[in-house]
Order: sequence, then C-alpha cells, then structure tokens
Amino acid sequence: MLNISEEVFKRYGRVYQPGEVIVREGDVGETMFIIQEGEIRIHKRIRDRETTLAVLKAGDFFGEMAIIDREPRSASASAVGTAKVLILSKDIFESQIKTNPKIIMSILRKMSERLRGADRQIKTLLMRDNHSRVTGTLLLLMSKRGSPSEQGVMMDRKETLEELVSMTGLPLEKTEEVLETLRRAGIVKFENNVMIVKSADSLERFMNYLEMKEEFGL
Repeated sequence: MLNISEEVFKRYGRVYQPGEVIVREGDVGETMFIIQEGEIRIHKRIRDRETTLAVLKAGDFFGEMAIIDREPRSASASAVGTAKVLILSKDIFESQIKTNPKIIMSILRKMSERLRGADRQIKTLLMRDNHSRVTGTLLLLMSKRGSPSEQGVMMDRKETLEELVSMTGLPLEKTEEVLETLRRAGIVKFENNVMIVKSADSLERFMNYLEMKEEFGL
C-alpha cells in the first residue's frame, strides 16, 4: 500500500471492482495511474486472442506513455480484484516532475525494466515449441511473483497456471503437459496448492536444451 493520505486519495483516487476495465487498448488518454492497493492486469489482443502482458501490484504505475507521447493506449488494463488507484492528469504529472526530479528517474528505471521484460516475453511467444513458450513464461513469472525458500522459488499453483495459460495462449491441457515434463525432469514440484521451481538456472538450462533441439532438428 502506498503511503498517501485519505485526503489525497479522495481527491485523485478511485476504487475499481474485480474485472472492471480501467483503460482500453486504442483509447486516447491523458491520465496515468498509480496502484495503491490490489492488482491490475495489463492485457492485449494478439492474433485474435487476449494475452496477459503483466500483472502489476501496489506501487506500480501504468498509462504514463499516453501522457508522454499522446498516442492511443497500447494495451488494456483491468482490476484483478478490488483495487485502489490514483489517477493523475497530464498537468499534475508535469508539475510533479518539475518539483521532484526523482520521479523522472523512477519512471525511466521502470520503463527500462518493462522494455527488457517485453523483449523477453516477445521472444518467448514467438517460439513455436509449446515447452519453450511455457518454460520461458514461467521464468518471467518466477522473477516477478516467486518467493524464495530453501526448496526453491515458491509460487501459487492455481494462480501461476492461470497466468501461464493467459500469457502463452495455449490450452490448459497443453500447459499442464509442459509442467508435468518439468516435474519429471526435477525442475518443478507440487505440494498441495504450491508450485516450487528448483531455480531460475534450471529453467534457463532447460530452455537452452529446447533451443538446441529446435536448431538441430532433434
């Protein structure tokens, strides 16, 4: 949760209900959004299928590009559950930049992270092999949503499976087949509602193995 007063939230904030669309892809907008509570799903139509690009949490922001370049929104944003969001207009955004230069560096760092993440995600989605797509996407999710433990990186099993299906565009059964392959390889294991990934390195080695198979037609 962001440390802001109730007065500020009453003036600039709004509560969105689960599934409510905040912005739509293609809309022209002059506002950006900062998440105070909850999660926001960023999604886009790719090849007639809705694909999840990211799930943002408290402290993250989105929609800033509409303020900077005044181009139509490149993706849609919807509340995952109930979410409290601050809405900043172009004028407020510019005034904050003038009085607080640290905001510029924060936005540049976040945009740089997103560009790197988007590049990795695009490369993953372009892979023809289902195993490569699921494994690469799991690697992305692991870095964002995983919790380190002595056994490996722990993730919510149901939530992760849903995100893998949404982000790869693969059917549920195909996604589960890949996870079963990873389980048999000792890279992933399941304990009740938890998915435990051995390590990012183990996923990367498996990705390299899959790329070699594709390259040499094995």
